[in-house]
Amino acid sequence: MEVLKVCFEVALVFAPHIGYVSQYMEIDRSRSFAGYAPVVSLILLTSNTLRVYYYIGNHFLFALLCQAVVGIAVHGALLWKVLEVQAQQLPNHQVDDMYYREYGAAAIAAPSSGEAGLTTSGSTQVAGAPAAAKGSSSGEADAAAASSSHAAAAAAAAMWQTPAGEARSGYYDGDASPAASGGACGALEACLRVLFRLEDGIESRLLRHTPLQFVCSYVVTAAVVLATVLLYYVSIGRVWGSAAEVVGYTALGIEALLVLPQILRNARRRSTEGLTMLLILTWVGGDVVKVIYFVYAEQALAFIVCGAFQIGLDVVVVAQLIYYRFLVRSRGDSSVVIHGDDDEHYGDGAGDVPRSREAAGTSDPNLL
Repeated sequence: MEVLKVCFEVALVFAPHIGYVSQYMEIDRSRSFAGYAPVVSLILLTSNTLRVYYYIGNHFLFALLCQAVVGIAVHGALLWKVLEVQAQQLPNHQVDDMYYREYGAAAIAAPSSGEAGLTTSGSTQVAGAPAAAKGSSSGEADAAAASSSHAAAAAAAAMWQTPAGEARSGYYDGDASPAASGGACGALEACLRVLFRLEDGIESRLLRHTPLQFVCSYVVTAAVVLATVLLYYVSIGRVWGSAAEVVGYTALGIEALLVLPQILRNARRRSTEGLTMLLILTWVGGDVVKVIYFVYAEQALAFIVCGAFQIGLDVVVVAQLIYYRFLVRSRGDSSVVIHGDDDEHYGDGAGDVPRSREAAGTSDPNLL
């Protein structure tokens, strides 16, 4: 019996992280995290840190403390890899950014006068072909360079002028209002807008960091929160015996939302490609076992409710998997499309700017 208990506790420490190790390996292999929502790891990094602080005020099962410590290491490494991949893609975006800031305005204003100049020179060439023939090669080169510059500037301008919500989630519409749909549909649309923009905002702030900057930010933030929690224990904990439970419930509530960013990402991309099957099985199996354990051990109702909520989100992910893998692909549409891409783009025509990070996929048959 003692051996079974030890095996269970060892599994409790390491089993929840197996899927994330698999996802780390996939991101490292493909050099893309398009199928995985980094906010998931950010949520778990936060909740596991708070669980460690909760242990200071309330000594729960030691195996769960070890699980939290391992979780901090796993998700710290996973976010490091995500930011490392993002940093490798950043130079291209910086080139576009610098070009637009330095040359964009002039290049955008130039086409009308440039086109007029080309038309005038064309008329001159018609009138005096011998003179035009002498400089035809240099003129064609200049025209090609000007055309390329105008196209690049137009693409950069279109990218900068598109609101972030429209560019990433496809739900932005300056003239539309949630009430336009009316009733429950309008409320659902408004809720989706809020969730998409919140997830976009958190992820964009996260991806601004280099790996080293993120680690430094995490260490500083964790130290500040630790000092706050210790002060809370020393002050409130002396007069309220259940003060530590607030920290525990906060960690539990944050962790209950971990699958939500992935659901939003799947809906935006209309695909689960790039998300490993092992990670989904880890979510579903882990949450089911966790709720069964909570019921068996007669844990607080809040633990059971949060666990049941997580199972509900897992069901949504599984439903997305079935829909996108079988129903969508059975219709012959296996392309990865961001929500709203069929209606709106960064630019138009030749100036469209592809969203490579969001639309990047993988052909690995082990992925969804």
